[in-house]
Parts: sequence; C-alpha cells; structure tokens
Amino acid sequence: MSLARFGIDPVTGFVPSEPIPDALPPGAAPWDALVPNLSAHLRAHTIRDALHALPPLDLATLDTPAERERALLLLTHYANAYVWGGAAPDLHLPAVVAVPLCTLATQLGRPPIAHYATMTLHNWTLVDPQRPLGVDNARTLVRFLGGVDEDWFFIASMGVELAGAPLLAIVWDAAAASVDGSDDALRAQLEAFTAGLPDVHAALEAVRRWCDPHTYYHRVRPYVTGWPAPGVIYDGVDDAPRRYLGGSAGQSALIQSFDAVLGVHHPDAPAGAYLRMVRDYMPPPHRAFVTEVERTSRVRARAAAGSPALRAAYDAAIDAVARFRAAHLCLAHDYIVAPAGTRDATGTGGTALEDFLRGAQGDTEQARLVR
Repeated sequence: MSLARFGIDPVTGFVPSEPIPDALPPGAAPWDALVPNLSAHLRAHTIRDALHALPPLDLATLDTPAERERALLLLTHYANAYVWGGAAPDLHLPAVVAVPLCTLATQLGRPPIAHYATMTLHNWTLVDPQRPLGVDNARTLVRFLGGVDEDWFFIASMGVELAGAPLLAIVWDAAAASVDGSDDALRAQLEAFTAGLPDVHAALEAVRRWCDPHTYYHRVRPYVTGWPAPGVIYDGVDDAPRRYLGGSAGQSALIQSFDAVLGVHHPDAPAGAYLRMVRDYMPPPHRAFVTEVERTSRVRARAAAGSPALRAAYDAAIDAVARFRAAHLCLAHDYIVAPAGTRDATGTGGTALEDFLRGAQGDTEQARLVR
C-alpha cells in the first residue's frame, strides 16, 4: 500500500518532496518583505512595530496547500518574534498576526506557534534546483537572527528526517508482517530497520558540524521557546491566554513511529504523557501514520513468542533505537544543559530535558526481550 495517504514520500519521508513557494501571492507582498529584515528588527527591538504596521493577510488568496504552508511558516515565525522580540516578552499577540495564524493553524490541524513541522519540515528551499534535496543543497527560508548556526540547526534536523525516510516503508511492512507474515519475513524487516538506523544516528551527530552549542543556546533557542505562564492572548481570537509548547524534535513523527512499530511503552512520567501530547503538533497525516502503526503492530509480541533469531533481531532493533536516544541525550546536554549551567534546564518543548530524554532512553532499553 502506498504511504502517500500519510503524507509520506518514498524518498524524502515526512519532508515534502518539493519546496514551498519563496513568496506568497502578490497581495501579501508586505508579509514577504519582512522576512529579510527580521533579524534587523529583532536586534533593534522594532519587530513589534513592524508587525503592527502590516496590512491584513487575506487567506482567501492562498490557492494551494504549499501557499498555505508558506503563510503558516511566516505567521508562526512572526508570532514567536513578536512575543520574544523585546526586552521582555509581550503576551498579547496582535490581531493582525493572531487572527490569520489561528485560522490557518486550525485549517492545517497544527498549533498557532512555531513548531517542528513549520521550522524543520517546510522551512527549506533548494540551493541548486537541478540537484536533489539534501542537507548540502538546502537552506532555510525564514530565520530569526540568521547565520550559519541557525540555518544549519534546522537543515541538519531535516537531514535526520531524510536519513530516516527509507525506514518508514520498513516500519509499515514490519507492522503488516507482524500480523500475517512468517517469522522469517518479520525478522528480515527488523534486520533492514536496524541496518538503516546508523544513517539516522549519523545525521543527528551532523548537527555539531556547523552549529555551535553556545550560539544555539543564546541566539536560536530563545525564539523557538514555548509560551511562558500564563500564556499568550491571541487578540481578536480569544480573551483567555493560551499556552503552547515550543518547537522540539519530540514533535517529529519519525522516532515515534519507531516506538510504535517496536511496541516501546513509555509510562506517563517522565516521557509518555509528553510524547502523546506532542502528536497534536504533527501534521495530521503524520499523526495518523504513528497511530495506525501503533494500533496494528504486533512486532513485540510476535518476537517474544518467536524463534531465537527473531528475538535477537528485535533486540538488535531496540538497541539501535536506544543508541540513537543516547546520542540525542548527549546532544541535548551539550546544547542546552551545559550552556544553561544547570541539570534542571528545560527544553524548548517545556520538559525537564535530561529527565525526559533519559527516561525515554530507559524505556527503550526496558523493551528488550533478553536483558
């Protein structure tokens, strides 16, 4: 069965196979014109005035899904820039941003704040349109302060998705084999899955190549953080403050699909409740893929009752995911915990970072059949 119904491309996975437009329809030109000046406005603390001065954005002029994705990309970045773009947070988002943002976010089934799908899955264009998509042939479309560190952080994050793209068909086929396939067929899928994980691991480590931890923590992270208590009031939409999580790799459907097919269980604390909650930040087709794999997979039960070779293949797959999570924990320590100077640092998604990642890794290791 084709995975296209889940928004999955056979080559690029959860990343769209084509870039979104580099401009909105002509009537929205002032909204595009702000993009190259965003960093200057943030440095000068003039971003709020610049956003107040924008004309209304007519969503009816957006004819295609790609145009709507570009509009959401701009609106979510502008919302975060407005809230965090002064000497102190401003927790009243003006209607000129809030109204189209909430309308469009509702239509696309995602939250009205900068999140993983906008910042990573859609925030790119090709450097050379004649060459295929890859981390060395892509750049971000919208940046807060700009610079290679910010650009590379999100492009390298997209690289993790691209590296994991070939595994999504394997995840689907493994779930199917766990229901009506032989032990040998399921073992072959698990072995193929494990063989592909090192590429995903290497893509994660590549974040270090062009993104300095100090620069990330002080120049990138502040603008992708979620709303502080009591939340942000979206003027013209709701009189009550709303709280949303900041952008986080936890909002990616990729690793959650790995857990789903392998039957890795995360108790509510410290990881499970958060991982289930952030599914609301995924594009709905991606969320549906994780849910369907989770619903149908019998991989763990089949492996537990199967041959020694099948049990070994399952444990090898678990070990590979656990190693990936260990690498993610190290990355989070170097990029957030160490610069913060405290083990209690929270991630952009609002979790107690080390406890969350260590818990997720521990849950994965506990899924082994032979310990």
